[in-house]
Amino acid sequence: MTQTAPALVSARKRTAGQLAILERMAKDERKREDAERKRRERAERKAAGLPDPRELDRALVDAIRDAPLTGTHGAEDRTHPHAVHVLGIVRRAAHALQRRGYLPAATVPALVARISRDTVG
Repeated sequence: MTQTAPALVSARKRTAGQLAILERMAKDERKREDAERKRRERAERKAAGLPDPRELDRALVDAIRDAPLTGTHGAEDRTHPHAVHVLGIVRRAAHALQRRGYLPAATVPALVARISRDTVG
């Protein structure tokens, strides 16, 4: 937070309106700081050739939609006809991101991290 908000608050009692203004100023400052932090993170990701999380999500959704239903064998050797292989989905999503200009070495780890983060938590 900047030095202006503490300078406005003195030892005397504030009215409800003044407190509301100070709270709004503090909230606006937090929003500006968050926006600046997110801008820096996006710039760092872009400089490293890493896709934005929205790009990862879009590539994964497209890959899942386009994945052929291959079927897999589950417990007791039962076939699950509506299953797809995760590796195939990651490959399709990685190729889509690479066609959009992202670095090949960055796409697969970013996709795996995105899937892991979304499914574990």
